[in-house]
Amino acid sequence: MGRVPWLRGSSRSFTLVELLVVIAIIGLLAGLSVPAISRATAKAESTGCVNNLRQIGTAMNLFAAENNGYLPYATGPSAAGSGNSFGFNNWQAPLAVIMGVGIGSASFPSQASFQNAKAKHPFNCPACKTGFRTYTANMRAMGFLPGGNAYPQRKIASLVKSSQLILVADDNFGDPAPANGGGYFDESSYTNRIGIRHGGRANALFGDFHVESITVSNLIVSNNIRTF
Repeated sequence: MGRVPWLRGSSRSFTLVELLVVIAIIGLLAGLSVPAISRATAKAESTGCVNNLRQIGTAMNLFAAENNGYLPYATGPSAAGSGNSFGFNNWQAPLAVIMGVGIGSASFPSQASFQNAKAKHPFNCPACKTGFRTYTANMRAMGFLPGGNAYPQRKIASLVKSSQLILVADDNFGDPAPANGGGYFDESSYTNRIGIRHGGRANALFGDFHVESITVSNLIVSNNIRTF
C-alpha cells in the first residue's frame, strides 16, 4: 500500500509570517482583556467598599442602641458623655470595638492595623492602595468634639431627610500619596473631603443606613450635608 498523500510533509515548522500572525493575535487578545479585567477589578473594589459602609452602618445602629439613640461623634469622645476614644480621636474608635476589629482599652494595642493601608478591615476602602482609614464623616449630622465651636452630638431619630443625609463617605486621602484619612466634613468642606475613587463617584452611607454611589458635584447642602 502506498503512502497517504496528505500525510506527506505534514510535520513542518511555522513560517516567520505565521509566527508573527500568531503573536499579533495573542497581543490583540491580551489588549482586549486588560480593560475588561480592569473594569472587573474596579467593580469588585467598589462592591467591597459598599460592604464596608454597610458594616459601618450596622455598627452605628448598635452604638446608638447602647447610647440612648446617639450616633458617635464625627470626632471626639467615643460615646455620649465619655472621654475614652480608644486611641483614636474620631468616629471609628467605638465602631471598631463593636465590629470586633479592635479592642476596648485606652491603649488600643491593635491600633497599628488601623494605620496600615493593606489591612483588611471595614475602614479601608479596597480601591485605595496607599491611604488608611479611608472614609470621612459628616460632623453636622453626627456632632463635633465638644468645646469651642461644637456641633451637638445627634440622635438617629433627630435626623431630617435621613434618606438624603450623608453620614459617611469615601474620603479623598490616600492615592497617590499615603495619608491618614478617616476625617470629617461639613457644608464648607465636603467638596474637598469627599473623594471620588470609584470611576468618578463616591460611595456613601446615608442617615437611613442605605448605601449608594454619588457624584459630589450633584450634592446639595440642605439635602445631603446639613438638613436642620
